[in-house]
Amino acid sequence: MLGNLGGWHLLILSVVWIVPFVITVVSIARNRVASGTAKAVWVLIPLLFPWLGLILWFTIGRKPAPAR
Repeated sequence: MLGNLGGWHLLILSVVWIVPFVITVVSIARNRVASGTAKAVWVLIPLLFPWLGLILWFTIGRKPAPAR
């Protein structure tokens, strides 16, 4: 399927996947509400289900920190 793709095509496809994934992992890591185990599970979800995992994190996984 990806056999015909040249360098630029692969670079663009990589950026389209890697940038949102890195943003998601950083968002998970910086979340102060989730425990260490919850963060590990949330990182696995985007790894196993790429676009669905990203959507799930930003819709239901990310909870605001309690007000001080």
